Amino acid sequence: MAKDKVDKLEQKKRELQAELSGIQDELDDSIDSVRSDVSKKLDPKSYIRDHPLPVVGGAVFLGFLLGHSDSQSSSSNSGSSPDGKFTSTLLYELKRLATKKALSFATDFMEKKIDEKRANM
Repeated sequence: MAKDKVDKLEQKKRELQAELSGIQDELDDSIDSVRSDVSKKLDPKSYIRDHPLPVVGGAVFLGFLLGHSDSQSSSSNSGSSPDGKFTSTLLYELKRLATKKALSFATDFMEKKIDEKRANM
């Protein structure tokens, strides 16, 4: 009789360990899923791939605002200090590089879309 109780307890212990192991595996899978979802949502490249037109529109709008305010300030401060000239040159170069990068991204994106359409035909 005591042996039956010990056997039942051992059986119950094994069942609980198996259940606990299953729960731990589900938690690990869930955490991995959440981690990958969060990292994908926070990755700028994937956001740009998912929403290319709003990103390009925002970049153009931001470039317009920065370019417009820079052109007004440079026309009113034509005899500015060397620091001002350095800053305006730096901003000009940053704008130029951002424009090149945006155009490069846009052409790559369009080429991929065209290649996908060709592959589906």
